Amino acid sequence: MGKKSGRGKMKRISAPRSWDIARKEARFITKPSPGGHPIEKCYSLAVVLRDLLGVVATQKEVMQVLTRREVLVDGVARHDPGFPVGIFDVVSIPKEGKSFRLVPSPDGLVPRDIVSTEAGVKLCRVKSKVKINGGHIQFGFHDGRSLLDDKLSVSPGDSVVMRVPAQAVVDSVKLAKGATGLVVSGERAGQIGRIISVKKGTSSRERMVSVSLPSGETELPGRMIFAVGTDKPAMEVQAAS
Repeated sequence: MGKKSGRGKMKRISAPRSWDIARKEARFITKPSPGGHPIEKCYSLAVVLRDLLGVVATQKEVMQVLTRREVLVDGVARHDPGFPVGIFDVVSIPKEGKSFRLVPSPDGLVPRDIVSTEAGVKLCRVKSKVKINGGHIQFGFHDGRSLLDDKLSVSPGDSVVMRVPAQAVVDSVKLAKGATGLVVSGERAGQIGRIISVKKGTSSRERMVSVSLPSGETELPGRMIFAVGTDKPAMEVQAAS
């Protein structure tokens, strides 16, 4: 039998700085499996359950609840303790009647309690838009999912409100003047403000977005701004105060 390459764990002290975890407890921590989110922008499901939510205390308990299909990520039961959970992914525990969304903060991604009606939808940012064989349009999103939709009128940088796990788009938000933007990284992560202007990128400079935040008006790279609504956020996207 072949052996799986790589290691399923890593040292806590070596975990990405964006991880909001205790660094000097147990020596090792579960490493995210390859998936839709890069390692510096996600947690493994085991870390979410044990270190962030505290719903289990040990790795053994993690395996037990996953084996019993008691944990859903975006509406799908997951069995891999290393399953990558990133920004705006929804972790639900139906047995407890609880759902959480990972949202940005200056300390990294943190879980936010959400109401049950929001557990079935999430915001996805468009990363790619290509024409494939047959003339159909394929969209790629920030969480690794893809969608064929010839009628969807969005471009890379825009966002959609998607029903999960059905993967049906119910609304869209343009990254444009007047939209509501959320800072997803840096010292202002978690702040929401009105987008003032969007400057197109060039071969040597990426797209820049001017946004009015509670801390003042600023200009940030487009990759740091997530369009989350028009007049207001389409759903709860900020950490609890």
